[in-house]
Amino acid sequence: MQKQKANYKPLLFTLLLALGAAAAVIYFMGGSSQTTVPKIKLSYFKDNVEFASTIKENLQSEIGKAKYFWIGYEPEKENQYDLTNQIKLEIEKQNGAFDIVVIDQELTLGEEKEKFLGKTHEIPLKEGYDDAAELIKANKDKKILFITAAIYSTNLIQNNPHGKIKELTQLKPTVFSLGYFPALTEEEGNTLFRCDTEDKTGTSPWGCAVINKARTIRRRIDLAKLKATPAPRIGLMDISGDNDYMVLVGK
Repeated sequence: MQKQKANYKPLLFTLLLALGAAAAVIYFMGGSSQTTVPKIKLSYFKDNVEFASTIKENLQSEIGKAKYFWIGYEPEKENQYDLTNQIKLEIEKQNGAFDIVVIDQELTLGEEKEKFLGKTHEIPLKEGYDDAAELIKANKDKKILFITAAIYSTNLIQNNPHGKIKELTQLKPTVFSLGYFPALTEEEGNTLFRCDTEDKTGTSPWGCAVINKARTIRRRIDLAKLKATPAPRIGLMDISGDNDYMVLVGK
């Protein structure tokens, strides 16, 4: 009696699906981080003032040549809002006060915070990017700052407001996009923008860049330093494009 041949097709199909899923995970978890290059390595700072000062010292030449800046941070992260303000102050120490400060309406900062940042204009950048582009083109000789969400400022996400406005104006701003640095594995739950293989929001390139960078260098963290009183602020900065910087800061 002839033996029936084993049917390996279901097994092969399952294997191919598993390999495809693994490739997707590798793409999302590893691909984004390859586009960034360290500028300020993992460091410990007394506070955001020291961190912002270090950023300026490392980019003194670049900042001095620029008039047009963006700072994006992760909404509702007070630590990042404070760092945004400190970076703005450091730029102004070197270049003088900004003539125009545009705050993204979607941040809903409130009158007090907007006044503190020196708001001159408020624009909903997701929908009003064309209005923002016209404002920039009409004020090319002025010192301009845009403050928005990190997912709208980073060059790692294509066709976000930064990308659309750059295409319309043909001008390249100096951009700082701020993200949360989870120093411990259990802190990853506090990450605002996820690294998701089934991403439907379009924010995974940013989320994956942030989380993968943290995972890559987490082993270098001196946990004893973080337990000191007062605890230092952990932070780093990577180059993510010609004039684009990814700034990660701990809680």
